[in-house]
Amino acid sequence: MAIAPANVVWYGPALAQGQEQSQGGLSGSQSRQLVGIATFIGDGAASSATLNWIDGSQKPFQTVILLPVLSVTAPATIGGVANQAVYSGVGAYGQLAKGQSVTFAGFTNAGNNGTFTINALTTSTIQVTNASSVAETNPAATVAFNMATGSLVAGAYVTRAIVSAAGVADTQVNTTLAEISTQTQTNAVINFYSAAFAAVIPGNGNTISVLVTLYPNS
Repeated sequence: MAIAPANVVWYGPALAQGQEQSQGGLSGSQSRQLVGIATFIGDGAASSATLNWIDGSQKPFQTVILLPVLSVTAPATIGGVANQAVYSGVGAYGQLAKGQSVTFAGFTNAGNNGTFTINALTTSTIQVTNASSVAETNPAATVAFNMATGSLVAGAYVTRAIVSAAGVADTQVNTTLAEISTQTQTNAVINFYSAAFAAVIPGNGNTISVLVTLYPNS
């Protein structure tokens, strides 16, 4: 068995990829540190669980921009480089940069969708390496990219919370503590332990809440 993953409930508006929150009264990167609470339910067997910053796949501190794409070409050799696909739009790509990662979606041909690195671009075209591309015109297609290219999770701090995000006391004893064992841009693994640093298995059905602080790198 395993304790089900828990998503952080952040103070302020609901957090989703493409949003940034601000903690009032601070400036610089500290103005964007996030504070929230997540609650796990013990299964009586595991002493660790996965804590999702959002939902386990999305990343916080991102500013995702979505632009329309109208068509894509089949792979061709361009400038001596094979398998180049050119995606064309309506002249809004000047804000992108060579070497940046972009994600295409909405094309009927699955080979035209996916995440790629920009090899070249103009204000209305994006050139990437995509050997699976198929010539297609599709006004429903889009390109997504992260506007805040350097804004990532620099680190996180977790401690045992006194109450849940709803203000309800846990049913797991308050001598059970929590800490991060591993962390990524989307989640972390939390270990539960005692004051003597021995692993603790929360009781089956017991709630155990953690206070989370997340820090951006810029």
